[in-house]
Formats: sequence, C-alpha cells, structure tokens
Amino acid sequence: MYLVDSSAWIEYLRPGGAPGVKARVREILGREEACSCGVIVLEVLRGARTEKDWAALHEALTSLPQVPLDAAVIRRAARWGFRLDRSGATFSTTDLLIAAAAHGKAILLHRDADFTRLAAAVGLKEEFAAEQPDKS
Repeated sequence: MYLVDSSAWIEYLRPGGAPGVKARVREILGREEACSCGVIVLEVLRGARTEKDWAALHEALTSLPQVPLDAAVIRRAARWGFRLDRSGATFSTTDLLIAAAAHGKAILLHRDADFTRLAAAVGLKEEFAAEQPDKS
C-alpha cells in the first residue's frame, strides 16, 4: 500500500503537474494500492476551488482505504516529535501524524523533502515522487 501525501495529490491534480508524479500516482491507483488518512483528506480538500471540486475530491479520497489516526498513531507521532525536537530536528505536527499513520502500514509517497528527513530519523518507508517518469 501507498499512503499518498497531499503534496503528491496536489501535483497529480494540477493541470501542468509533473509527468512523473502523475504517472506514479496513476500507476498506484491502477493497482489499487493507494490509501489515505483524515489529515491528507483535510489538506487536499482545503485547496478545492469550487463546491463541485470539493465534492468530487471528497468522494475520490474517502473511497480509498483509510489509515486510522487512532491512539497508537497519535502516540507514535507525539513520541517522535518529543524525541526529534530534543535532538534539534523539528517537524510539523501534521507531518508527524501523516508519517506515524504510514509507519508499518504503507509506503509514504510524497513531494516534501521534510518527509525524506523524517523517514531517515524514524525508519519510515517513503518514496519521493519524481518529476519525470522513470525510463528504465
């Protein structure tokens, strides 16, 4: 499974978005390997331009399997935040929640360098969605 972060969704949804990101998200959707969580849904929906766009995005994102933001996820995010803050590496609460939701359940697909740093610090599986499709 892939937890598709809002940074990847936004690039995917942009008319002029990076071809590599669009291709990667389409591939994951086509294999039915995409999932979401409440924080990502919130982030994407805030950027909807119209009520019609909001409704379509809501339907699409909430139809995906949802990773719950349960007590274990909140505890993991809080623990990481506590430990990382004391080491001088700070991350947003939102990023901590998303990473904690993905941890052990999904690979986090994103376009946010903070997630790359966070993944290295906590052992999170992640993939930075490339600008150009892989031609190998």
